[in-house]
Amino acid sequence: MKTHPTLVDKIYELKENIPNEVFLRQPYGDLWEEFTYDEVIDVALRLVSGMKSAGLQKGDKVGIYSKNCYHWVISEMAIMLGGFVTVPFYASLEGESLKEVIELSGIKFLFAGKLDNWENAKNAIPDEMPIVKFPSYRGGSKVDMGVDWDEFIKDQEPNTENFRPTPDDVWAVFFTSGTTGTPKGAVMTYAAPANMWIEQGAKHRSFTLTDPGKNTFISYLPLNHIAEQSLVVTGAIYHEGQISFVESLYTFAKNLADTKPSIFLGVPNIWNNLRQGIIKKTPNLEALLRIPKVADQVKEKIRIAIGLNNTKLVISGASALPSDTIKWFQNMGIFIQETYGMTEAMGIVILQPLDDIRLNSTGKRLEEGQIKIGQDNDEILIKNSWMFKEYYNEPELTAETFTEDGFYKTGDTGVLDADGYLAVKGRVKDTFKTAKGLYVVPVPIENKFASNELIEQICVVGLDLPQPIGLVKLAQMSKGLNMEEIKQDLLESLNKINNQLKVYERLNKLVIISDEWSIQSGFLTPTNKIKRNIIQETYKELYDKWYQHSNKFVLA
Repeated sequence: MKTHPTLVDKIYELKENIPNEVFLRQPYGDLWEEFTYDEVIDVALRLVSGMKSAGLQKGDKVGIYSKNCYHWVISEMAIMLGGFVTVPFYASLEGESLKEVIELSGIKFLFAGKLDNWENAKNAIPDEMPIVKFPSYRGGSKVDMGVDWDEFIKDQEPNTENFRPTPDDVWAVFFTSGTTGTPKGAVMTYAAPANMWIEQGAKHRSFTLTDPGKNTFISYLPLNHIAEQSLVVTGAIYHEGQISFVESLYTFAKNLADTKPSIFLGVPNIWNNLRQGIIKKTPNLEALLRIPKVADQVKEKIRIAIGLNNTKLVISGASALPSDTIKWFQNMGIFIQETYGMTEAMGIVILQPLDDIRLNSTGKRLEEGQIKIGQDNDEILIKNSWMFKEYYNEPELTAETFTEDGFYKTGDTGVLDADGYLAVKGRVKDTFKTAKGLYVVPVPIENKFASNELIEQICVVGLDLPQPIGLVKLAQMSKGLNMEEIKQDLLESLNKINNQLKVYERLNKLVIISDEWSIQSGFLTPTNKIKRNIIQETYKELYDKWYQHSNKFVLA
């Protein structure tokens, strides 16, 4: 395969070709602070000098522990330009969870910054760890360990050694969120983003963006997650783009409208929140859309108002998006392309073709990739040129994860139709057998409840029960309703969904869980996915009692 420019090669090209173009934009209320490529790369090279003076050598691992901000991206660029390896951590990790990934990663240096709960995190960091702390951000907690950012670089000259990695050099180690136990560190080389954006981008029309220097990206999903790295950071570098950050959860809508991104990735709850926000602000929307001469103008105003009027690639990922949500946005002129991927494959394997979006499927493989379904257990097997190299310090696990012919075992089950469209069904390990001896795949059932706004989380369980049951964590919006109203709403959804399922899949009842399901309580991963092993350990002794309850709606 042809060798493509690495991220580091592109960074030096940007400094040479468009030094005065704005690269990073950080919001502070109504104001935006902007930084050009030249300014960003100059600071990054000063950080390189500082890290080298601290004793770091080529290949040493450097951690980043912060929410999204411009300091985050400058730190990552410095790590690359210095020949070090980026190891980013979820900003929501605290205590033993943070300590675990720090120890697993083997980092020798840490950038720490925009955080909510530094007090709950700092004891997890070794006392001897060199730390550079970002300037404090409004509303965040103050990092009280390490050297101030400005102090660290003030006497440093920009590094001039111009490290140039080979495609096989390690770029970063991304730790998975740990849905089934200990997080795994996926080792990515510089070949992965280069092959995805250049080799694949040249052949997939969805990856074709606008002219260089005219692309805009918005960063709000965690920057340590492969999806944000893949589509935002590497996308902006390879397409000479501009990254704008979201200041906080409360300013998301405003920051999105100001940015008008070329690419926008939204997880299902973002799309649902956008939809509800539009409906709330336009109470007579349905009536307006029935007027032919007015409808197109209204739709255009909506796209402009939310900032998606210039977007070339509109993506939804992480979990299935309800079909009615996709159709609603299509009616607004916003064509969401669902995607499927994982950390080990730069976050993208399957994408809905823009010219042939099919509901109830995840899309088609990207042209340069291969995909097949395992004969024994319907497992999705993939192979492409932007796969990870290995799991960090886990040679046996790495070997177990690949087939003899080099296909990666995703751990997901799926069905591939005659046209090459993939429907993802669930996790191989999540499948359970009922007392009737029949296997139930929970994720597709759970996805059917996604359109019910009273449900924040649902976990379908039922190992050794005659029929599955659904454990439900209610959403915030249920707070204004009495329990009888909630009961009627959820039972209506239950009956409707059960009629769509095979007899042995139908839920016997819904159990309302009062326990807190959160990242902090250990029930959710940093990406808000349910830890099924924790659910099983916590509630398995109660399954039979709940099942025997005479009502279909049980308050636990």
